[in-house]
Amino acid sequence: MKLMAVTNDRFKVDHLTKIMIDTEPFVDYFIIRERTKTANEYIELITALTEAKVSKEKLIVNDRVDVAVVSNIQRVQLPGHGLSLSQVKGNFPQLLAGQSVHSAMEAERASYAGADWLLYGHVFKTNCKRGVEPRGLAELHEISKKVTVDLYAIGGIKPEHIEMLHDIGINGIAVMSTIFESNDPVSAAKEFYEAFQKIEGAEF
Repeated sequence: MKLMAVTNDRFKVDHLTKIMIDTEPFVDYFIIRERTKTANEYIELITALTEAKVSKEKLIVNDRVDVAVVSNIQRVQLPGHGLSLSQVKGNFPQLLAGQSVHSAMEAERASYAGADWLLYGHVFKTNCKRGVEPRGLAELHEISKKVTVDLYAIGGIKPEHIEMLHDIGINGIAVMSTIFESNDPVSAAKEFYEAFQKIEGAEF
């Protein structure tokens, strides 16, 4: 399984850069989701990360396809309200595009439309979606049996959930607050990494 860490749009570029550099050894991908930052601030962040030897292969730009193209980032995450998969794939065939989905129907449509991965949520209760009922595991399990592209879960996921999510057959998880709102982001990221290692070790 793989770990995506989703930024939470609460830090200035320099502090966010430090958190990402420090947690990078335990993270497979970062989804840069900074809704209030300008294009130049995105580029400042990406430049600082690459200068610190964080691979661009680990960076996924949320929504801002323009920033991804200018920064030569290969991966983008498309929210439901943004550009469609067909628009992105048609105009920027060099990009790999993930789609955020919230139902089995959305997941099947996105898979058929050419999504390179799917991000489904929210699975468990989370402060990011306060007052909104979580979607749980049943539909996630259904989606995992129907789609062939990589499937990630997001929403309130903790290290203790990893085994049950692995058993469903998904490819990984995405987390935001558990890492970026932690007093110790490195330890938080390492806990997920160790949970993955424990499962992988048990498979041999």
